[in-house]
Amino acid sequence: MTIRTSNGVTYLTSELLSEQGVPHGFFMRHGGCSPTPWKSLNMATTVGDTRDNVRENRRRISESLGFTDDRFYDVWQVHGNYVVSTGIPRPPDHDHLQADAITTNQQDVFLLMLFADCVPIMLYDRNHQAAGIAHAGWKGTLNNVVGELVKKMKQDFNSNPIDMLAVIGPCICQKHYQVGEDVAFPTRKIMDNNEVLAKRGGAYYLDLGLANEINLQRLGLSKLERREICTSCQKADWFSHRGENGKTGRFAAVIVLPH
Repeated sequence: MTIRTSNGVTYLTSELLSEQGVPHGFFMRHGGCSPTPWKSLNMATTVGDTRDNVRENRRRISESLGFTDDRFYDVWQVHGNYVVSTGIPRPPDHDHLQADAITTNQQDVFLLMLFADCVPIMLYDRNHQAAGIAHAGWKGTLNNVVGELVKKMKQDFNSNPIDMLAVIGPCICQKHYQVGEDVAFPTRKIMDNNEVLAKRGGAYYLDLGLANEINLQRLGLSKLERREICTSCQKADWFSHRGENGKTGRFAAVIVLPH
């Protein structure tokens, strides 16, 4: 992955997607207008920041990707596995649907989701020109939200997992993601990889990034890119809910079909 800066906004891009001309980015916390504790490129209005600040930050992200208007489609993320398929941007006066994944086959829709430790996952189907994005916390991971996204893309656009490119962005690392027995028990049942769940000093630690990589591989996706950047270890660059005791913003992951 490559770090880029455009119009003062810094973001991470994938070689897999960039080679296909797909506009996208995992946006770091720099280059926005929000004050502390959301400093500065916060994209969420639900954490205490003002709508005006978030609106300006959205504009800056659009411009950094080379667009002059706001054509985002976003949802109310609820740590589930429901997928929304859309052909249009979300009208500003329309309520957010509750979902944790979005897909489209339209070039004028910017798929946007928000993160602060959970796993951002982008999918791109080159053959049918469809894109998807998912938000996977531990609930979404165990309920295989990315599997539901792949299923929806197959259903709506005839996508084949073999043709898809997958990118896993920055998320919290295993060292900083302690979970209880209520999470550890179903993880052991679902995941057959011993590295996903570690036990140290009587506590369990979950590797969310690896778990979602395994979920993608089980679906038949072999063209996958993942850079292990921990949002909690690198709080200076990324928002981290756990690393900042819940007082922080949300960073954006955005994917747009090539024009």
